[in-house]
Amino acid sequence: MENLKNKIDEANQKTIEILLKGEPLWIGDKQAIDVLPNLKKNMILHAGPPIEWDRMANPMRNAILGAVVFEKLAMNITEAEQMINSGEVEFSPCHNYNAVGGMTGVTSPSMYVHVVKNIKFGNEAYCMPHEGGSFKGLGWGTNDEETINHVRWMQEELSPVMDAAVKLAGGINVKQIIARAMQMGDECHSRCTAGTMLLTRFLAPYIMDLDYPRDVIKRVFEFLKKHDIFFLHVIMAAGRSIVDPAKDIPYSTIVTTFARNGIDFGIKVSALGDKWFTAPSPKIKTSFFSPKWNDEVATHDMGDSSITETIGLGGQITVCSPAQEFFLGGNYESALRKTLDSYKISEGENSDFAIPNLDFRGGPIGVDIRKVVQTRIQPTVHTATAHINGGFIGGGEAYAPILAFDEAMREYAKKYDI
Repeated sequence: MENLKNKIDEANQKTIEILLKGEPLWIGDKQAIDVLPNLKKNMILHAGPPIEWDRMANPMRNAILGAVVFEKLAMNITEAEQMINSGEVEFSPCHNYNAVGGMTGVTSPSMYVHVVKNIKFGNEAYCMPHEGGSFKGLGWGTNDEETINHVRWMQEELSPVMDAAVKLAGGINVKQIIARAMQMGDECHSRCTAGTMLLTRFLAPYIMDLDYPRDVIKRVFEFLKKHDIFFLHVIMAAGRSIVDPAKDIPYSTIVTTFARNGIDFGIKVSALGDKWFTAPSPKIKTSFFSPKWNDEVATHDMGDSSITETIGLGGQITVCSPAQEFFLGGNYESALRKTLDSYKISEGENSDFAIPNLDFRGGPIGVDIRKVVQTRIQPTVHTATAHINGGFIGGGEAYAPILAFDEAMREYAKKYDI
């Protein structure tokens, strides 16, 4: 048994070292079909673990149908649903294609995705740009004409401008912006205000040097100014690029994926490869934007944005963003408690992501399934809330279900004959 413990300790140390060495560089935006490995033209991607159409949450179904229309595979939503039911259009998790997606996560072949390269290990990861903080969006599960037209604008103007500016800048060091944003009050999941500001400031002179019409440049800047959350999806692609080299390390008990589809919450563990361990997706503790909304019309936790918690951001460093905790009805004391709990279930600390109001202690990194099972501390996940019929209605937090960790621990014990 002592020999096994040593093997686990060595494997976990190796995993943490890989996570810490990751150097994510945003190198541009490309259409998904051109960069996602083996993506087919009739494939629509979604967030979270795999799920059957009949079990899928309404917002995710809505978004997939909207993406089918966006791709002009169908003329309207009714025809799109017929194509889904007949198998002419397929769907699959973003995680099957080195990608992640916010909320519904819906990504289709001609949509642009951020391309982030982990220059330390050479792998790439992808995430569709954030659609913004308005009520409507494929990510929020709406699919009307306004929603689809906005995605077209992103395809025709926003992403080409971002791609050209990022290339002109020689790439964007995502890790550096995260570190600075944390010192300015972001936890780099639900709150990305500082990160988006820093990113915009850095890119502004390169955007102005581009040969694009003035009205296009103005619309891009207006979008960045209006939507503080834009940087999140760059972070998500960076997070995916950081964790991928840490997968498939024998004996490692470190979590490499948190993901939710609104029905199931799934995790993956390094030593257990790409196998999902799932439990019912939790209800979100939500701060609603309007009194007309409540828990009865709110989806359960959804999206791949919890890749941020996988690399020690978001709910894992709640204390870094007292403003976010106050928005959720808490205070500094509750934010501190959640962060200290995160240290208890994590294997290491990340000095690159230092927390200023903890005397610049390195943030927790590397959730260990053993520690979660032993302590029964559920990792905190910051999140947004969609209406059960689609639409962005609030923000909140959820807790990763213990049952998923228990299941993973049982599989791990079986594999290593514990």
